[in-house]
Amino acid sequence: MKVKTFLLTLGVGVVAGGALALMLPSQSPVRRTVQNAVDSVEQSMSNMMQ
Repeated sequence: MKVKTFLLTLGVGVVAGGALALMLPSQSPVRRTVQNAVDSVEQSMSNMMQ
Protein backbone atom coordinates (compact mmCIF):
# COMPACT_ATOMS: atom_id res chain seq x y z
CA MET A 1 0.00 0.00 0.00
CA LYS A 2 2.88 2.39 0.71
CA VAL A 3 4.26 1.96 -2.81
CA LYS A 4 0.88 2.84 -4.28
CA THR A 5 0.69 5.96 -2.10
CA PHE A 6 4.19 6.96 -3.14
CA LEU A 7 3.37 6.52 -6.83
CA LEU A 8 0.15 8.48 -6.43
CA THR A 9 2.04 11.32 -4.73
CA LEU A 10 4.67 11.22 -7.46
CA GLY A 11 1.97 11.36 -10.11
CA VAL A 12 0.34 14.38 -8.47
CA GLY A 13 3.71 16.11 -8.40
CA VAL A 14 4.26 15.37 -12.08
CA VAL A 15 0.85 16.79 -12.96
CA ALA A 16 1.53 19.91 -10.89
CA GLY A 17 4.91 20.37 -12.55
CA GLY A 18 3.34 19.89 -15.95
CA ALA A 19 0.72 22.53 -15.19
CA LEU A 20 3.45 24.94 -14.11
CA ALA A 21 5.42 24.23 -17.28
CA LEU A 22 2.37 25.09 -19.38
CA MET A 23 2.54 28.64 -18.00
CA LEU A 24 5.92 29.17 -19.67
CA PRO A 25 6.08 30.49 -23.25
CA SER A 26 5.75 27.60 -25.71
CA GLN A 27 9.05 28.37 -27.48
CA SER A 28 11.01 28.47 -24.23
CA PRO A 29 13.82 25.89 -24.09
CA VAL A 30 13.02 25.41 -20.39
CA ARG A 31 9.43 24.51 -21.22
CA ARG A 32 10.49 22.02 -23.90
CA THR A 33 12.96 20.37 -21.50
CA VAL A 34 10.39 20.20 -18.71
CA GLN A 35 7.73 18.86 -21.07
CA ASN A 36 10.05 16.10 -22.27
CA ALA A 37 10.83 15.17 -18.66
CA VAL A 38 7.14 15.15 -17.73
CA ASP A 39 6.30 13.00 -20.74
CA SER A 40 9.04 10.51 -19.78
CA VAL A 41 7.87 10.25 -16.19
CA GLU A 42 4.23 9.89 -17.21
CA GLN A 43 5.15 7.08 -19.62
CA SER A 44 7.20 5.33 -16.94
CA MET A 45 4.35 5.64 -14.44
CA SER A 46 1.91 4.27 -16.98
CA ASN A 47 4.18 1.30 -17.70
CA MET A 48 4.67 0.59 -13.99
CA MET A 49 0.92 0.59 -13.28
CA GLN A 50 0.15 -1.97 -16.01
